[in-house]
Amino acid sequence: MTNLNIYRFELLNKAKEQQVLSFYNEEEDLLDTMNDFCSYIHENIRKYIDNQGKYRTFTLDKIQKKDSEERIISGYFDSAYTGEKGKVKDGSTNRLKFDIFKKDLVSKDFFYLIHVPKGAKQGFLIVEKKENHGVKQIFENAFNKFMQLKGVSNYHLHLKQAPPRYFIKNFLEYGILKEFRLIDGDETDNVGNINLGKEERIFKPKGISNEGKELKNILVALFNSFASTEDRIPFLDKGEFNEIAFVLEYGRASKTFYIKNKDKIRSNVDVTSLIEFEDGEPTTESLIRISLGLINLAA
Repeated sequence: MTNLNIYRFELLNKAKEQQVLSFYNEEEDLLDTMNDFCSYIHENIRKYIDNQGKYRTFTLDKIQKKDSEERIISGYFDSAYTGEKGKVKDGSTNRLKFDIFKKDLVSKDFFYLIHVPKGAKQGFLIVEKKENHGVKQIFENAFNKFMQLKGVSNYHLHLKQAPPRYFIKNFLEYGILKEFRLIDGDETDNVGNINLGKEERIFKPKGISNEGKELKNILVALFNSFASTEDRIPFLDKGEFNEIAFVLEYGRASKTFYIKNKDKIRSNVDVTSLIEFEDGEPTTESLIRISLGLINLAA
């Protein structure tokens, strides 16, 4: 299965104002800056410790390709981490080839595409999804550190999920409600020196029942109409809440939607049926073609 994650990015100044990507800092084109950044991380491996205490590295598998006409940069990230013990065996004989120790780096390479539209304030990053190899945080951090090294510290790159409209529409129209959560409080709620955290009430209606369908319609209507990021969300006779999340199932896949914080909606799309394969692996050409199509749908 091949899944692609879609991110939208913007470049903000210290006043948090969006910049025109092809003409920021009075004369610079972010496409060229992104190309320089890719060259930099290819030559200078990013090393860090993740939230679970694992040592990780982030770089490029090989030098990127830049297409100035399409205004894209594409290639393969190389992400690795330590902390897993295992064995590598021959697929035919099941004989041991070698052991993997906790100190060894387990590495994977995966496709990426960066698109910087001319005259726009938002660009796109498409990344092939690999379990245990997240990209959003390390890409943001590595790029912003690169900008500091470049001497342009007053600009900050920000990424957020960007699911295609048709993908969201199918879940909202045809999905079955599996559960919803009424969320109160957040990580900053304190009483004295005690952090209370969030309170969640979880409901699991029968999705195919009339009750489940009616609740889904109410939640979808709220999702489509609620625009404030500050106000509390009223829900039936249950009261008002900081956030409401609901899970819809469609085509054997589940996705969580948020009434207020829509940026949290995951944007991974299964593109296996659209991919061309060679020796069992997706071809780069088909990944580029599909990525550009997804960008058109997400824009």
